[in-house]
Amino acid sequence: MESVAYLEVVRDRSAALLEAAQTDLGASVPSCPGWTVTDLLTHVGGIWGWAAAIVRTGDRADLPSFTAGQDGPALVAWAAEQASQLVSALENANPDSDCWTFGLPRSNRFWLRRQALETAVHAWDAQQATARQEPIGSDVAADGIGEYLALTLPRRFRDHPDSWKGESLHLHRTDGEGEWMITLGPGAELSTENTHAKGDVALRGTASSLYLWCLNRVPLTDVEVFGDRDVALRWTAEISF
Repeated sequence: MESVAYLEVVRDRSAALLEAAQTDLGASVPSCPGWTVTDLLTHVGGIWGWAAAIVRTGDRADLPSFTAGQDGPALVAWAAEQASQLVSALENANPDSDCWTFGLPRSNRFWLRRQALETAVHAWDAQQATARQEPIGSDVAADGIGEYLALTLPRRFRDHPDSWKGESLHLHRTDGEGEWMITLGPGAELSTENTHAKGDVALRGTASSLYLWCLNRVPLTDVEVFGDRDVALRWTAEISF
């Protein structure tokens, strides 16, 4: 995706998130166990402000404490201001300028992508909590799968050393181009490829469903499963974010 497309996702999905959130700040968020919409909005507003500060300065900034200093309409107004600051920072940034990141590339392009995906997923969370649910945009979700496999999967995999012996999963997008082959183990070995191949288990579905499954937000029943379901269930238990 191009920088302008990521920026549009941030604009559109932050507005959708805020619209959904203000309908019921006390609602439980099923995809974030233990959270209410107030907790979700406090978290994502803090992330928006944190990322905006990094993009503006290029320097590392401390993560916010995520302790709400306000609630009700004041919380919504505060979160809207954080979203506005993020959009402004991204609009005015050179995508190729160096800045601190926790992944590749080491430039503002990282934050354009990361904040587009962060906002899209949390908008889905807020809509799920308030019964206004929409799927994540297909191309956005496909891009999210790629980011998840490159950025998050290696960290999650390291939490389970020697647990995987070379089991493989194939993800097949049904609403556009996109196939991913993932091999877990043996030992510390981890392989991900954008290719068609036969895995121990294959999952077929829309990009949104596959991405949300990777993030442990929808059950296995939301996708078609072929092969060894136990591999997919282990992924949910040990790997999914």
